[in-house]
Amino acid sequence: MKRFFSRLDYRGRQALNQAGLCSMFWFAWAFGCYQTVYLQEIGFSASQLGLLNAVSSGVGIVSVSFWGMVSDKLGSLRKVYITLLVSASALYALTPLIPTGLAFSPLLLTAFLPAVNFFRGSMSTFSENLLVRNCNELRLNYGMLRGAGSFLFTIGSLIISSLLPAVGVRNTFWLTGVLMMLPAALALFAREPSAKVKKSGEKKETEKLDVGRLFRSRSYMMFLVFTFFFYLAACSESSFLPYLMRETGVPSQQYGVLLGYRALLEIPFLLLMVRLRRRFSLRSLIVCAAILMAVECLGFGLFVSGLGLMLLFCTFFGLGNGLFIGASLNYIYELAPEGLKATAQTIFVSVSSVAGILGNLLGGMVLDQIGAKPFYLVISAAYLLSVAIFVCSFDKAASRRRHS
Repeated sequence: MKRFFSRLDYRGRQALNQAGLCSMFWFAWAFGCYQTVYLQEIGFSASQLGLLNAVSSGVGIVSVSFWGMVSDKLGSLRKVYITLLVSASALYALTPLIPTGLAFSPLLLTAFLPAVNFFRGSMSTFSENLLVRNCNELRLNYGMLRGAGSFLFTIGSLIISSLLPAVGVRNTFWLTGVLMMLPAALALFAREPSAKVKKSGEKKETEKLDVGRLFRSRSYMMFLVFTFFFYLAACSESSFLPYLMRETGVPSQQYGVLLGYRALLEIPFLLLMVRLRRRFSLRSLIVCAAILMAVECLGFGLFVSGLGLMLLFCTFFGLGNGLFIGASLNYIYELAPEGLKATAQTIFVSVSSVAGILGNLLGGMVLDQIGAKPFYLVISAAYLLSVAIFVCSFDKAASRRRHS
């Protein structure tokens, strides 16, 4: 094994590091996906959950912007990522210690969890940013590396789902905190994107960022409009899934199975992303992704009556999410000019967080009023609206550049 690693060049070693880092992050993340189930168990209504998630999304906007500025100031994406992993994991592990039987317990949790999200809300963004930028700069296969992350997420989801009757939902909070130390350790040896070796005595030049170049890009601005409506649907879809499970009689301990299955279905399109990009434009792939996710919600609203049918329609979401992960981040990377790629990603995340605020606030109230199944029909319509907006933004010149 030692001889094998000694034969690898720098690019090969970083490919292994990025694969391990991405895989271990999503493996650990799988153990921490039970916050909604936990809140549901202690009596949170859909409206209360929507309010909490909306506040968390608002904090997420500040979080991504703040840590993005810290990253730019330090000149290190990696250091900030490690800080987020350690801080968020430590705080998230304390969640079960918040009293749940008091009259003001919902208020305590509505204050504490968004505070945790100041750190936790930026973790996945920095994880994806680190991977995308290193893959583009080192010419690594992003789809394959991200697919490894989805596969380990599936494994982690199945493991915690099987252990849940024994360990309980409360213990998932500290379990994910402990497991997040694995990607934190691997991040110590990860490559810093756009790292340049400065000669001794060389002064660091400061460049003014012309953010206006992004806002003058019609393609980028229309993608942000699409992003708003897409995440209005996506945040509602993911936030209230346990309420649909309860309405259709699916045990909450199967939540991890559903998440793991959807993550497993992300892998095929992630692995095929290089070939797909040769034949189709990134725009077309994004449109197909949103349509597939709309089909899942349509099935949830019209046909789901148990775990089997729920898994069937989760197939569409998994395939769609795999397409969206592989296409959207690379689409932003291609649209953004040099020197503004991190900023473009930050604005994208901020828009999705604003959509998350509205999606959770409105979603919780609507679900309490009309029930879970009709609610998912509304979400399906929101997905299709985002597709219509995005398709209508295509100009003829861009349509002719299918293979760009």
